[in-house]
Amino acid sequence: MKSWSKLIVLCVALMILGSPAVHVCRIIAGANPLTVTMTANAAEKVPSLTWENLRALDFQTGKMPPELKKHDGGIVRVPGFIIPLEDNDRAVSEFLLVPYPLACIHVPAPPPNQIVHVKMDKGKKVPFDFYEPVWAEGRLKIQSTQNMYAESSYFMSGLSIEPYREKK
Repeated sequence: MKSWSKLIVLCVALMILGSPAVHVCRIIAGANPLTVTMTANAAEKVPSLTWENLRALDFQTGKMPPELKKHDGGIVRVPGFIIPLEDNDRAVSEFLLVPYPLACIHVPAPPPNQIVHVKMDKGKKVPFDFYEPVWAEGRLKIQSTQNMYAESSYFMSGLSIEPYREKK
């Protein structure tokens, strides 16, 4: 198989898997290069959920609107604040994503439908600051989990974390 054919197969596989890493695949067809950028504009391609969206889940009955249910098992972005579930003051691979700083620590925890339990893929450590909001991107599952601070209605296999910036 020619090297460009292998590149095409790799690019298609990455698109199907929804890889969050930045991958640029160049396919040269005569004099016209075609560039496929996997996540140069990831924020525009991956659906963003708000806390209002997540609050739509009735955590007592499990009922949810179809707009939320369609994201179960899919890759999404959720903004929030990190509450570490590990004893490390600089970087963590498992944490709670919550709508406001220090939720669950010195105040009563938010309801379960306002907490996302995140475990970073492959144990990747991400830096955090209690007071700095982030975008967490990953595969969201609507399932109840229990941890040392609270119960959560959502679990995310984290793919990436980046500083929060509002869309312009």
